[in-house]
Amino acid sequence: MSSLSLTTLLENAPRHLATFQERTAPLSKAEKGIRLSEMFFLYATVAHLAPTRILESGRARAQSTLVLSAVFPEAEIISIESDPNSPDAAVAAERLASRKNVDCRFGDSRLLLPELVRADDVILIDGPKDFRALKLALALLQAGKPAAVFVHDLWRGLPARDFVERHLPSAFLSDDSEWVREYASLDSARPTPPLAQGEPIIYGATLGCFPAGSEDYAASLRQCERAQAADRIRSTFGKLWQRDAVDRPPDFTVVA
Repeated sequence: MSSLSLTTLLENAPRHLATFQERTAPLSKAEKGIRLSEMFFLYATVAHLAPTRILESGRARAQSTLVLSAVFPEAEIISIESDPNSPDAAVAAERLASRKNVDCRFGDSRLLLPELVRADDVILIDGPKDFRALKLALALLQAGKPAAVFVHDLWRGLPARDFVERHLPSAFLSDDSEWVREYASLDSARPTPPLAQGEPIIYGATLGCFPAGSEDYAASLRQCERAQAADRIRSTFGKLWQRDAVDRPPDFTVVA
């Protein structure tokens, strides 16, 4: 079983904070990308593992790539982006020009990551999204090689997030209330306001950690495929209902 957990992260994070802030302070910032509090979530989770390789899927303007390169200077960062013709590709290349430990590639990460992954790699998925990201993460974990897989954009209320909460109890997320109270200030000069007991946290995009060896990931992958299929059916019927509603005459009523 993996030693990676939210409890361990919260215990270890304070001792990693100064190093993280020192290494990220000189970096340029981009409007798009994973927030610093989320990247610190990743760093503090796996820093003690001293990973030698980190695979990233979804580079965009390279904000997360830049941070990974800086906070893991001894690791090789292999970053995959799907579209070489995206306007972001040139921006990313310029921002990463001086980073000697970054290898930028283009292609479909759903095909490339299973070929590239080695034992004890750390993986960050910021594209594809939603169930496609979960399926990729679970397939990689099923193979038994990565130490941990991180998935971005697990927003509260999304079907993919609901799946994680129902079926993957070992996963832990960066919108945990204690994490947000302690480290959301990394994203802003303003301190995080105190929250009343039971008050929900509005955090937005969320990074989830899926530790190696903590679940029956083959079974979880099958469950995820079924959940994705069910979500597609719901989405299709929802769109048909909305279309039909637009086409109905004003006096049309539906009787339950």
